[in-house]
Amino acid sequence: MSEYLVARSPSRAEGRTGLRQRLLDTAVAVIATKGPHAASFDDFIVASGISRSVFTTHFPAVSDLLHALNTRLTLEMDWGLEDARNTIDDPVVLLTAILHRVWASIAADPVKGWVALRLEGSVEPLEPVWHEQFDLLHRRAVADGRFHPADLRAARTLTFGTFRLATRELYLGHVGVEHAHPLIVMLLTAFGLPRDEAITISRSQDLTVPIGCGAGGRSH
Repeated sequence: MSEYLVARSPSRAEGRTGLRQRLLDTAVAVIATKGPHAASFDDFIVASGISRSVFTTHFPAVSDLLHALNTRLTLEMDWGLEDARNTIDDPVVLLTAILHRVWASIAADPVKGWVALRLEGSVEPLEPVWHEQFDLLHRRAVADGRFHPADLRAARTLTFGTFRLATRELYLGHVGVEHAHPLIVMLLTAFGLPRDEAITISRSQDLTVPIGCGAGGRSH
């Protein structure tokens, strides 16, 4: 028995798409244990419970597997933000809502969150969706006079770097779920929003439900 979650033997009924998704599920368990670079190709194959030839039909190399997993995790989280994007027009409120939902999601699913954190810190290509959304909202907030003009690369580094470190602190037990509120307030004020307004907006979007569960979470 492997130390990982061993996948079932593939069945005819499962199909190519189903097997591919199962291999990605297994990869989550492997990366959560060893990280994206300490894990060898054989680690993924053994954990999958299928032959090397079948595995490589779907993922010829580790880089292909990591790219597919990064894409899936990004899309899953992005789909869960549709409710906020469809109902919130204010760029500052929407950015705040996204940050709170991301935090709620990684707190609710530590394994996927830890894997996403490890992939984010790897040398694998990043999905551009997060940079694109952040840049768009930051530019709109600057145009509205809510944020100070700033180098977008520096603003992204501040935001994403802060969240990566905070996620690590959360999983190590050094901070709790409530850490998101003061963290986001500090980011908003760093971008130029008055502190009182930053506190009000952050509290209005401080959800205690994970991504995809809608806007029914309570505010703090």
